[in-house]
Amino acid sequence: MANTNPITTIHDEVSIIDFLVDNNAMIKEFSKSQFVWVFIEEDFHIVLFLAESSKTHFEKYVVERFSENMNDMIALWNRFDQQIQQGIETRILKLAKNKVHDLIAMSETFRALFNRKDFDEE
Repeated sequence: MANTNPITTIHDEVSIIDFLVDNNAMIKEFSKSQFVWVFIEEDFHIVLFLAESSKTHFEKYVVERFSENMNDMIALWNRFDQQIQQGIETRILKLAKNKVHDLIAMSETFRALFNRKDFDEE
């Protein structure tokens, strides 16, 4: 399960907005925090729009080949959890954390979908 490409974090708002537009995932409401997630081939992308922070901003996280890199998905889950514990954007981060948790729970299904070996076969 080791990944040579850990979680990619992107803060460049222009590239994030371009990504959202290109993938028909642009948020429509800018008055509240929200998130969107997209699969690009086997990569998981999650974009947070944080409107309730001291400064409104976007953050994007990418886990490459997420079905094979559950350690990275768990690290992303933990990152969101740490921010929640700090009281940062708790509502939206709990929702994003739950989405990551759902994907972790479905990892065997995604591995089968992408024709990957089960974890216990590796």
